[in-house]
Amino acid sequence: MRLIILIMDAIGKSSGNTSIVVICIIGVIAAIHYLFFSKEAVFKSKIKKHQAKKIAEVKDGEIVRISGKITPLGKTIVAPLSKRTCVYYHVTVYDTSRNQNRSEVKLFDEEKSADVVIFDGEHYAVVDTRVVNSLIVQDESFYSGFWNIATPELLALLKRHGESTQGFMGWSPDARAEEGVLEQGETLTAAGKAQWRNASEFRFKIPAAKVLHLTKIENEGVYITDDGV
Repeated sequence: MRLIILIMDAIGKSSGNTSIVVICIIGVIAAIHYLFFSKEAVFKSKIKKHQAKKIAEVKDGEIVRISGKITPLGKTIVAPLSKRTCVYYHVTVYDTSRNQNRSEVKLFDEEKSADVVIFDGEHYAVVDTRVVNSLIVQDESFYSGFWNIATPELLALLKRHGESTQGFMGWSPDARAEEGVLEQGETLTAAGKAQWRNASEFRFKIPAAKVLHLTKIENEGVYITDDGV
């Protein structure tokens, strides 16, 4: 807020530096949007509404936020582009062609999960991801176009979603992909409705008698993120 006041004061005093002032204003507006209205900001605001607890402190029926290390005790999957073994992945693919004065356009998202189990050093929790809101750090990038030959993995992903696998003159399609995964040892924060269950109720073996099961929050789903909150 103080920065905005200073910029407004600069506008009042400046006549020859209008362009600099305008650039500063645009920068401030962009920063405010990112901090308060971006997808990341909205997600973090929602997940932070739920009280953070250690797994051992959680009671049946509570809606809570917990954290722990990804521990792949059950089924795992392979991320489609990086081929990393994980329990969850999120891929976003963009069309980067500039035809008809278009800028980059998102083509599709693909998210898949396996058995998501976390361990906080003392207790285990299984996160039900059938209905989920996720914020996964997309730390791998893949490019395709005139100067970048598309990988077979990217072409297969495009084909699976019914998108073109060829660009201008038969070259690689103009595309960019971002991929993020939840893999072993990574810290995951999750929020949902909690219930203690016997470990024997799950189809995979968990080295504990009781396990916390985190399920969806009414119509919101379960919240999961590896982007610290």
